[in-house]
Amino acid sequence: MVPTVAGAVILVSACFLIIYRCRVKVFAKFNVHPFDIDECNNEDMAFDAFVCCAWPDDALAQEVVGRLEGGKAEEGDRGGYRVCYHARDFPLGAVILRCIQQSIERSKRVICLLSDAFLRSEFCMLEFRTAWQWNIQHGRHRLIVVKCSGVDEALAAAERDAVAGVEDVRMFLSTYVYIEHGSDDWWQKLLYAMPINRLPAVDFDFHQQFFAGADYNDDQEVLLVDV
Repeated sequence: MVPTVAGAVILVSACFLIIYRCRVKVFAKFNVHPFDIDECNNEDMAFDAFVCCAWPDDALAQEVVGRLEGGKAEEGDRGGYRVCYHARDFPLGAVILRCIQQSIERSKRVICLLSDAFLRSEFCMLEFRTAWQWNIQHGRHRLIVVKCSGVDEALAAAERDAVAGVEDVRMFLSTYVYIEHGSDDWWQKLLYAMPINRLPAVDFDFHQQFFAGADYNDDQEVLLVDV
């Protein structure tokens, strides 16, 4: 009896381990998230994802935003996500620091397209560090880092130049899971990391109204403490 039970436990554990290791492939084929739950239930969120990148990577960012919002059926995209993209959606004349904080706090995911230009951008590094700090303080894993080609060399150069915050990026990459842009399954991994339940569709006036309606004053603290 005991060997039979032990064998069954081992078999079930092995099956779970196999499914866990193949969870992205399972998601791509069957559109299910094994082992995952919607951790954003009952939270007042405005966006499914906030996408941030440096200006030279705008083409990649627009591709990511377009596929998340519209999807490509032939490539298995689901589409229909409500996305905030800083270069497109932050209003002209807005207080950038406030927009960054609001976007991070009210988005289910923050997607950072990590590149050489990202490491050299003060605002991009601010977005990364603020999102990571939010994750740590709230015990969540909502920061998605897409690592572009050449980042390892760029990190070494940024460290030599003492670029502010680069040590945080190095620590993140050595501690958390990230996505290698250009790998065969990078897009499926990104989709898998997206929230299970999407927010209802809105028109683009929503983005402007969202930022215009921010209830901020100059005395409010902005979340910019070092992690």
